[in-house]
Amino acid sequence: MKTIRKGDKGADVKVLQQLLSHRGFSIGVDGDFGPNTEKAVIQFQKDNFDVHGHSLTPDGIVGRMTWQALLDSDKTDTPLKEVDPDPVTLDRIKHIHPKLREELGAIYQEIRERGINVRFAQVFRSFAQQDALYAKGRTAPGGRVTNAKAGQSYHNYGLAVDIVLMLPNKGVSWDMNLDLNQDGESDWAEIVQVFKHHGWTWGGDWRSFKDYPHFEKNFGLSTSTLKKRYETEDFEEKPYVRLN
Repeated sequence: MKTIRKGDKGADVKVLQQLLSHRGFSIGVDGDFGPNTEKAVIQFQKDNFDVHGHSLTPDGIVGRMTWQALLDSDKTDTPLKEVDPDPVTLDRIKHIHPKLREELGAIYQEIRERGINVRFAQVFRSFAQQDALYAKGRTAPGGRVTNAKAGQSYHNYGLAVDIVLMLPNKGVSWDMNLDLNQDGESDWAEIVQVFKHHGWTWGGDWRSFKDYPHFEKNFGLSTSTLKKRYETEDFEEKPYVRLN
C-alpha cells in the first residue's frame, strides 16, 4: 500500500476506511480521506504500536508502519468469531438446484465459521430475468452486463452463485484483497478455497473472461444440454431440470 494522507482519494483510501470501520471507528467508506478519516487514523495511531513494539506517530499519515499495524492487529492470535447469518443469503440458498441446497448451506456455514460475512448476490435467475439482463445496452437502457442469453447461463438452472463481501458498516465490497477477519489471508481467497473444496468451479480461473464473484457446479452438463431438458420439461423439480 502507498502512503496516504488527508486530501487523498481512491481505492487505497477505501481499504483504509474499511479497516478502520472494522475496528469500530464510525466513518464512511467513500474513498475520500477527509477530516473524519484523519481523526480516526490519529486515534488508531495513539492506541497502537508498530511491529517493533514502538508507539506509532499520531500524525494522521498512513505509511508503512501504520498500514502494518492496521493489517496485523487482532490477527490469528484471536479466535475467529462466527458471523451471524444473512437472511437474504439464507433465502437465496433455497433457490439453488435441489441437488445443491444442502451442500450450498454447508458452504455458507463454513464461510461464516471463518468469520467472513458474505452475501450470495445471485443464485437462481429465470429465463425472463436473463433476457432482461441481456437486453441492457442492446434494446434496453444501460450498459451491457452479460453476453449470455436466456438458457446460456448456469444461473438459469440454479447451478451458480455470485458473491459479494458484507462490510461492518453494512456496505458491500468486491475488493479481493480485504482481510476483515484478520487471519492473514484475504477473505475472498478463503471463500474460493471453501467452494473449490466442495468441487465448484471459480470464474476467476477462466482464461477468456474472468468472473471473480462467480462459482458454479454444472455436473459436467453444458448449458445447451440443460436448455434442451428445460424446453422438453425434463424437470427434477420445476423449474429445475434433471441432472442425471
